[in-house]
Amino acid sequence: MKHDQRKYIDYVEKYAEANRHHIWLGGSFLHGNPTPFSDVDISVLMEKDTLREFICGYGEPVYISYTTNPEGIIIVIYEDGVAVDLEVIGSVEVTDNRFFHLEDIKAHGFVRNGSICREFCMRNDPPYQTARLFHRSLIKYLAGKKEAGVSVANEIAAFLGDSSRVKESDYKNGITSLIEQYHDKYPLDEKYHGICVELIEQVETVFEQ
Repeated sequence: MKHDQRKYIDYVEKYAEANRHHIWLGGSFLHGNPTPFSDVDISVLMEKDTLREFICGYGEPVYISYTTNPEGIIIVIYEDGVAVDLEVIGSVEVTDNRFFHLEDIKAHGFVRNGSICREFCMRNDPPYQTARLFHRSLIKYLAGKKEAGVSVANEIAAFLGDSSRVKESDYKNGITSLIEQYHDKYPLDEKYHGICVELIEQVETVFEQ
C-alpha cells in the first residue's frame, strides 16, 4: 500500500479549480514538514451533496468518522491508506478569486459547520468511534511523535478495560495486542484492519533506518 498524499492533494486542487469550490490546504503539507505517514489537513466550503461527491471522488473510503472536540471535522481514511482531516466550513471571508488556497484558513474569519459531519459518519457508536484511534496512534508514532502515539493507544486500552498499559519501549507488541483484542470483540472492516496491520508492520522498519 502506498500512502500517496501528493496524489490526493493533486485531486483536491483539480477538484477545487474545476468545480469552483473553495478548499484550503493546511497542516504539515502546507508548512512543508510532512512525513510519509502524515494525514492531509484541508478545509472545504461545500454543501452536503457536493461534499459527498468530493469525498467519494478520490476513491473508496474505508473509514469515515468525525470529531466532537472540536466539532466540524470529518476523518476520512481511504483504501490506499491516505488519511484526511476534513474541516467543513459554513462561512468564510474570501478575498480573491482562487479556489485552491495555499494559505492557513485561520488568517480569515470563518465558521465551521459542526452539524453536517454526523451525516457522513459510517457509524457513530462508541466502538466504531474508538476504532479510528488505532490509525491515529500508529501514524503519530510512525511520524516520530511516539509519546502521543502511546497516549492514544492507551485510550483504546482504557476503552477495552485492559489494565496493562502500552509502553513506548514495547509499542509494537502493545498495539498488536490491542488490535487483536478489539477485533475479537468488535470485528473491524477488513480493509481498515489491513491498513492498520500494515502500519504496525512498519513500526520497527521505520526506526531501524
